Amino acid sequence: MKILVKDITSQGLDIQKSLAPAAIGLEDKDIKSVTPLEVAVRVERVGNSAVLAKARISAKFSFTCSRCLEEVERETKQDFLFNFDVDKTTEFIDVGEEIRQEIILSAPIVVLCRDDCQGICAGCGVNLNLEKCKCTLKKE
Repeated sequence: MKILVKDITSQGLDIQKSLAPAAIGLEDKDIKSVTPLEVAVRVERVGNSAVLAKARISAKFSFTCSRCLEEVERETKQDFLFNFDVDKTTEFIDVGEEIRQEIILSAPIVVLCRDDCQGICAGCGVNLNLEKCKCTLKKE
């Protein structure tokens, strides 16, 4: 999501877009998006040497539960603030790349389908949230 610096007026620039994750370089190997990204960006010049971008994104992402390996969808709304150094030769700023990086960095390391997820049995592999284990693995 590149923004031409010359398009940013003294009053600023507001942009609202619905973007496919691929439009900002977000791939399923990074984080899987279930819905398009709804992006609202307010861009303002700060003197002649900087551009300030306030971005708000909302989307639904898919994760794998860390215990039972079931798919889990989470809706997220995030606000970001980006500062870009610009000079007379700067043609554009790439807000999309910054948003992509922030989404990846803010993704949770561990996702649970629910707080009391029991996971899968180490002996027979059954999802303990859905059925009782019938294997002989001793539980402690």
